[in-house]
Amino acid sequence: MGMACNTLTRRLLMSVGLAFLANGSASAQSGYPSRNLTIIVAVAPGSPTDVFARLIAGELQTRLGKPVVVENRPGGGQVIGAGAAARAEPDGHTLFHGNVSGLIISPQLREPPTYTTPKDFRAITATFSGPQALIVDPSLPIKDAKELIAYAKANPGKLNYGSYGIGSLNHVTTELFKGIAGIDMVHIPYGGGSTLTTAMLTGDVQVMILDLGNVGPLVEAGKARIIAQVGDRRSTQFPDIPLLSETVDPALAADLWLGMVAPAATPPAVLSRLNKEITEILNLPLLKSRGEAASMSPVPMSTQDFDQKLAKEWERWGKVLKEHDIKLR
Repeated sequence: MGMACNTLTRRLLMSVGLAFLANGSASAQSGYPSRNLTIIVAVAPGSPTDVFARLIAGELQTRLGKPVVVENRPGGGQVIGAGAAARAEPDGHTLFHGNVSGLIISPQLREPPTYTTPKDFRAITATFSGPQALIVDPSLPIKDAKELIAYAKANPGKLNYGSYGIGSLNHVTTELFKGIAGIDMVHIPYGGGSTLTTAMLTGDVQVMILDLGNVGPLVEAGKARIIAQVGDRRSTQFPDIPLLSETVDPALAADLWLGMVAPAATPPAVLSRLNKEITEILNLPLLKSRGEAASMSPVPMSTQDFDQKLAKEWERWGKVLKEHDIKLR
């Protein structure tokens, strides 16, 4: 009888203890956020990744009741800022708004990778996605992708193409295009958007894959001709310009996408809260209109779906880097 009472007492105490822990955990999460939030962006101010992070931050601080600060940490092919975010306290107060280059491509140029996104980050949601444009110097006799391929084959090594730098999406996508098309063009990496567009204006490069938001001024200045789009679907701004995946090879379907993540051990309840708030923000007319102006669309998704996307993209682009021998030299 005494032993039975002791066993029952122990079970009751354990139940009370577990209930206390559960309530304490729930209470801690209900108190989120407890201080200011920081969204790290690994690129300079003014890029789509930065601009959309600031739009999201402005709305998010109203919803969470705490200041949300965007902190730019450019450099190192985005791995400096992303690495700092991965190592941050996993309590939901430090987030990372990144693009496919910083989250997927650039860390895999290092051996070993600076961080492994599917393991070192947890998804909150994808934010924006859209195609890029393949542009050429309008003085060249090139009106479409097939004519570019023919010209490059007739003039091997005579065309220069520009990129944001080694490991950027436009660099890797152009190398993928070169490999599929069997052509030779010389890569000239630049440090940012302004120097890259200046290179096209001055004629230092003749070919470029560039986000559509920066293409307009070049086209209007008569310094660029759009011959194709590079992405998953055509931009509504250029519905008659085909995708490279439609005219050259399906493997060239590669949107420029952005997403919000947090350090890996961030509590699921916090991730769920952030997903809910940011999804609602992305559906606001302001965000939709700003995205449309940059030929990008809001693409909110569940944390599970974005985790799966990150894993698939990591595998996909890792394979491209190996097959085309793209590395830091």
